[in-house]
Amino acid sequence: MSHQLFQSAPNKGEQAQRRLLLAALEKFGDKGFENASVREIADEAGQNVAAISYYFGNKESLYVAVLSGIGDYLDKVYAGVTHEVVTLEKEGGLTAEVSRELLKRVLKTLLNELGSDPLSRIRNVMIREQSSPSPNFDVLYQRTLLPLHRLLALLVGTATGSDPKSTATILRSHAIFGQVIVFQIARSTIQRRLGVEKLKPAHFAEIATLIDQHIECICNGLNPIQP
Repeated sequence: MSHQLFQSAPNKGEQAQRRLLLAALEKFGDKGFENASVREIADEAGQNVAAISYYFGNKESLYVAVLSGIGDYLDKVYAGVTHEVVTLEKEGGLTAEVSRELLKRVLKTLLNELGSDPLSRIRNVMIREQSSPSPNFDVLYQRTLLPLHRLLALLVGTATGSDPKSTATILRSHAIFGQVIVFQIARSTIQRRLGVEKLKPAHFAEIATLIDQHIECICNGLNPIQP
């Protein structure tokens, strides 16, 4: 299921704000924060430039709102599995075997969003913030990316019998997550390699199977479950 990017808008004022946020996301992603002008954003949204000041205050506040909206979207994507992990950890049910399955679920949750309109829209801003973090990167990092990374490390650590806070586990978690991210940020390469214009449902089904196999190989190699 694809989740909506930015809150739905029941009235004209909120509709205008959402159009500005979507336009800003596109322009900031294409040009970066410094090079995207408020006039371009307003024109793209079909709004007066003054609307940006009215709703957001200034360009930087608009950018912060965009990052917050990205965070909201990612929070919604992972809400279900996050709640389950937190509950199991509190109840003492987060075993190595359970963690393996939840780890697969975390990765396939992202896989299911690949190609969706929201993820395609946020891609460029996310890449820019990773390659050259803005002063507002913490808006996204502290609120959304860090908790998600800690969740991933908890599952990887529990599944492999390692300390979730260790450098090795944190690095391993990042590498594991990367095997899904690469199908978004380097999609043109794999499409060219496969000789297709667009990845099809059959490709995503095969990627999901490969993810399961990779997690089993990693976990069996580091922490085999005894029958």
